[in-house]
Amino acid sequence: MSSVARSTALRAGGACVRCRKGKTKCVYENGRAPCKNCSKGFHDCYLPSESMSHGGHGVSPARVQQRARESLPSERAAPSSSTDRPAPQPPNAQRLNLLLSSIEKVNPELVAEAERAVSRTLPACVAFHKPSFIQQLKNNTMEPSILNALLTTAARQSPAMIRRFGSHNPGGPIAHATGAAEHFANKTITHIMHGVDQPTIADIQALCLLVIHEWGSRNAVRAYIYLGMAARMAQMYRVVHTHHQQPEPDQFLQDESLRRTLWLIYILDCFLTSSPGRHPALSSHDIKDVSLPCLDMNYHFGSPVTVRTLSGLPPSNVPENVPMGEVGEFGHIVLATKAWRNVVEMMTTTTLSTFSEERCLALEQEIDHIRQSLPAHFADKANQINLHITMGSGYTYAMIHSLLNCATIFVNRRRILQIVTDEEFTLDDWRMMSHTHAQMVDRIFAASHSIIQSLLALESGADKDTTSCFPIFMLFSAFTAGSTVAYLTLKGLAPPDVTESATAIVRDSLRFCQDGVDFWHLVVPWHRHLAVMSKVLREVTSASREHRESRENSRPAPPRASPSVKDDVVSQADTNPDAMDYDHTGPVAFNAPTSAGAEGRDSEPPVQRRPGVTTINGGSAGGSTPITASPPPSGLAPKAQSPGAASSTSAAANPPPQQSGPDVDMTAMELCAAFERQLLELDDLAAFMGGGVAPG
Repeated sequence: MSSVARSTALRAGGACVRCRKGKTKCVYENGRAPCKNCSKGFHDCYLPSESMSHGGHGVSPARVQQRARESLPSERAAPSSSTDRPAPQPPNAQRLNLLLSSIEKVNPELVAEAERAVSRTLPACVAFHKPSFIQQLKNNTMEPSILNALLTTAARQSPAMIRRFGSHNPGGPIAHATGAAEHFANKTITHIMHGVDQPTIADIQALCLLVIHEWGSRNAVRAYIYLGMAARMAQMYRVVHTHHQQPEPDQFLQDESLRRTLWLIYILDCFLTSSPGRHPALSSHDIKDVSLPCLDMNYHFGSPVTVRTLSGLPPSNVPENVPMGEVGEFGHIVLATKAWRNVVEMMTTTTLSTFSEERCLALEQEIDHIRQSLPAHFADKANQINLHITMGSGYTYAMIHSLLNCATIFVNRRRILQIVTDEEFTLDDWRMMSHTHAQMVDRIFAASHSIIQSLLALESGADKDTTSCFPIFMLFSAFTAGSTVAYLTLKGLAPPDVTESATAIVRDSLRFCQDGVDFWHLVVPWHRHLAVMSKVLREVTSASREHRESRENSRPAPPRASPSVKDDVVSQADTNPDAMDYDHTGPVAFNAPTSAGAEGRDSEPPVQRRPGVTTINGGSAGGSTPITASPPPSGLAPKAQSPGAASSTSAAANPPPQQSGPDVDMTAMELCAAFERQLLELDDLAAFMGGGVAPG
């Protein structure tokens, strides 16, 4: 119904159907739907005269406003690139029916949720042009594909949207959050596929957000396929729009938007191809001559600037005398992602026999070089993140350092694995070379502490009316920190004076993973695995503390006075309770059995454990992934599902309490051996991608 007709109805005392049924006052703002009551509850608002047209589709045909498919003004003005190609036709009846059946009425609350997603949620807050996005949201001119993609992102962390669109899903909070996001994801892919012949930047950006949605829902294969589609759409967009020159700054905005979209695809490509069985969607040729993202200030205000490429060289089409601009905030995320991906490539292409210490040292130097090249305000310093949170760039800062710190953990952990998996390795040898090995352990602990502190700061600085839904990679970096620190402590590779710090890091990382389960189905097996390590670590720490206390209580008290200085010195050395802790207490006592004990354990049958307890990926690396994240209806079982997916679903519905931990009978030595085997088999990377990995 038009605004004139609605105003006429209002003058006649008309009210919407919902207010009529509830016998409440129906108040409209500016004579437009929705009314205040329907707006608060995210309900469709329509008059009785619109009931017939509303009934089957959720929106009246009269309310459907055609929106231009372009997200930037320059795209709408671009001429056709082919003389023999027919001009685009207006939407036909089929497309009109599609819009009628899939467009959600965008009330002010949904607009606010979408605006929050583009302003505060990675990657939208750094990859997209916020000024034009927010203006389009306010003017109701945003393309349906990117609008629904933003709502897909917002639905995971919006309690109101979860109640409205996800509460009907059976299961716990994870099913409700995923269901709410899936509601808008279905609309997103429908609009994208309908315009796939003429993709726009908005369609490609929407597909990138959809990749993250499917990835977090543990639909690994679907996310991987969508990523390939996004890469192909971007390539075709570049072909069609290469020769369309627009006046500055419109041309710069269009070019920079495309560049940032390409770099977003590059980042997702680095994440989702972290296995020998996954081939990249982008080739080196696709990004070889693409400038890194510029400063957000230049991008938002449309100030043209030229930035160097990923290789450090200027773009080939730029004259030599043109000065290079500064790499922007998003550009530093790209550089950190490249460093992380280089470490992953080393892990996936190196075996125990082909390991190179020199290559690891070179990778560490690359990571340190990126750290040192960061602007002063992005340096990893104490309380630096709090300033960024105040300025609204906290997640950008945390993402940069999560990537670099996770890469640091990876490369030093791989060096340690090469040592401990040697057949002649003993803890005595490790202690004798403590000065050589201490640096690797110290780097891992420092990186793990930095990761956890960043997430704690983001959590404390979040708005009180919102929930902290951390990006997938930040949660994975927290899992990497917690699991690696737990392993080093249980294995006896960490010094005894860091046990308290290790316990705190593992505790916080476990809590972050436990909270992340409510938003991302992908995190379920990470949380389950870390819960096992945390439980064993608590048992070891408790037993070590009891052993030390009992030994101290049984030791005779030192004499009150010493007859000589020499005797006093001897007494201090003999009564120091910490002098022999490294040899007799702590995790070492659980991890260095006698030869008889080791032989007896090898001859015993394997310990019976629950499926997936010690597998980071929740199943085999080659296992399939569920086609949907939502659990099946009651009484119906899926036709085919991997053991990891099944255990993930049950864990999501009933997550184990943090204090009691999972019911598992495992020694520290068994857990460390299993963890080492999984790391060498790249099981943690398979879990990061969500499974669905083909053999290399």
